[in-house]
Amino acid sequence: MTKELFIKKMSHIQNFQSQKQTLKAFISKLTNSNCYIEMGDYLIDDIINTITEELNISDKDLLFWWLYETVDKVIYITEGEDKKEISIRTLEELYGYIIENYNK
Repeated sequence: MTKELFIKKMSHIQNFQSQKQTLKAFISKLTNSNCYIEMGDYLIDDIINTITEELNISDKDLLFWWLYETVDKVIYITEGEDKKEISIRTLEELYGYIIENYNK
């Protein structure tokens, strides 16, 4: 999978999730209660799993973590006594990390 296609697919997922959040906020205001919207979840899961397989990512949760966890997008690798910090804050950095670490 090319970098451009990876970024396009991941950006579509981010945009879809943002639209779901907007819809959820709108419904919550209309009904004065919280709601959960499952719309499209199985499609998103399928797209993420397809990307994971296509790029040979052995960590099956990496893309889910990157998309959904609200943490600093940094991976720490310990080599002996050295601790290395790898930034994957952008889709470009994430793709580079995947290519370097899973497609050897």
